[in-house]
Amino acid sequence: MGAGGGEHRLVAAARRPDQMAVLEAIVDISDDAVFSLDAEGHITSWNRSAERIFGHPAAEIVGRDLALLFPTHLQRDVAAVFETVAAGDRVSHFETEIRRRDGMLSPISLSACPILDCDSSLMALAVIARDITEQVLAQAALAEIESRVRQREALAHVGGWLWDIDSGAVQWSDELHRIHGIEPHDFEGTLESHLAMVHHDDRQAVRDAMAECAASGRRFEQEYRVTRPSGEIRWLYASATATVGSAGTVVGLRGVAQDLTDRRT
Repeated sequence: MGAGGGEHRLVAAARRPDQMAVLEAIVDISDDAVFSLDAEGHITSWNRSAERIFGHPAAEIVGRDLALLFPTHLQRDVAAVFETVAAGDRVSHFETEIRRRDGMLSPISLSACPILDCDSSLMALAVIARDITEQVLAQAALAEIESRVRQREALAHVGGWLWDIDSGAVQWSDELHRIHGIEPHDFEGTLESHLAMVHHDDRQAVRDAMAECAASGRRFEQEYRVTRPSGEIRWLYASATATVGSAGTVVGLRGVAQDLTDRRT
């Protein structure tokens, strides 16, 4: 995306003393690191949050080269990003790592845009850096939890499923795909494709029970057969509870299904 009139308006506003004071106040109270670069990539301004996130006080960082902020193995990638901005494009939410003043690596999300003068020549670059350490840790913790859930599901032959009534979408966990003998990319993710796997003699009963749960909010419990693509028949016990939306109406079902075939055999 090329540079547009937004940069010109920013420059024009900054030349008015009252608007400059407002911009400086906004930058100063931001929780994100906000700083600027000249056309050669030297740091020209540095707010309080930049001092906190990067660990460098303004007095020692202003005038220094941008590359100082990043570990050696990432400097080439970061340089390419800022070359893109210097050419007139904006960059939003580029995730990378910085090297703090104490040497610690920290994940951040970078956004930057060019600031042009009246002749559309590059005057400076405005940069916002957001500390995403907590987000990265939360994602790692979630991935660990999901991995443990998948392991427990596989050991117990229990899979999870969700049905969103409004869209008709159905989601299966990895184990439920294995129970049905179908690859995730072969499952269409609809109510009809969910019910199509149910044995034809049990399908209507399962459909009616799901509809009753959606209408009344009562618990869904069914024992039924499913037919794998190979023709093999498996016995499942499925249960679900209704999910209620903010309007107080049922918006979906959340449930589990266990493969009972070995037990029945």
